[in-house]
Amino acid sequence: MPKSSDWRNKSGRPKKETAEALEGRVLSYFDSCKENGRFPTESGMLLFLGLSGGKAEEYLKDPKYADVWDRAKLRRTDWLENQMVTEPKCANGCMNALKQEKNGGYADRTMPENKPRRLTIVMDGVGKNAAK
Repeated sequence: MPKSSDWRNKSGRPKKETAEALEGRVLSYFDSCKENGRFPTESGMLLFLGLSGGKAEEYLKDPKYADVWDRAKLRRTDWLENQMVTEPKCANGCMNALKQEKNGGYADRTMPENKPRRLTIVMDGVGKNAAK
């Protein structure tokens, strides 16, 4: 049985888990989704992990967990990409999900750049003393 000092800091508040422990719980979520034939959504993952509200925001913004969230995003993107090519009936739905930033932020066509265009006119040989 773990000692209370293993999961609480000196003030008695619960310690935040390590990135490795969180990664293990995230992998458990993905395994659960695979067993149940479900797409591993971000919201489903947060619910599975018991994170909501301010606690979820705190975990998502904590730099020590950034790699865990990046790998989870890549796993969701991988799942959707594979479904698109192996299950043609799912292609449109998968593409719609891939367009969401949290699932890859794909665009199915190139987006125009919003840079202002500039036209420069060179007028060599025009004006007073230009033609001799």
